[in-house]
Amino acid sequence: METPKKKILLAEDNAINQKVALLLLQKYNQTIHIADNGLMAVEKFKSQDYDLVLMDLHMPELDGFEATMQIREIEQAEQREKKVKIFAMTASSIHDESERCYAVGMDGYISKPFSPAEVIAALQ
Repeated sequence: METPKKKILLAEDNAINQKVALLLLQKYNQTIHIADNGLMAVEKFKSQDYDLVLMDLHMPELDGFEATMQIREIEQAEQREKKVKIFAMTASSIHDESERCYAVGMDGYISKPFSPAEVIAALQ
């Protein structure tokens, strides 16, 4: 069964993690845009509509928490009907950061390395 094509913004500063995510997700007919840091993620979000944002928490320029807050502020200011789903991606123990993730407006989290099934489930 083929998954309908969705547009995903991957905010990840590690080039190896970017390549792994691309390889995994392209198999599932997903369109992936990459942002190398939180600031770039916010800029891409301003000019595109996405179905899902996979947000690394620890990035240069603007971390995932700040980037998420800015994305939520943009949605509110532009009175967007549909909020984009934002999932934190982290290799560290999410239990330490889960409350903060939800407090800034994230919808969930995925541990790295993630499986394509986790991302497909997040798109539902």
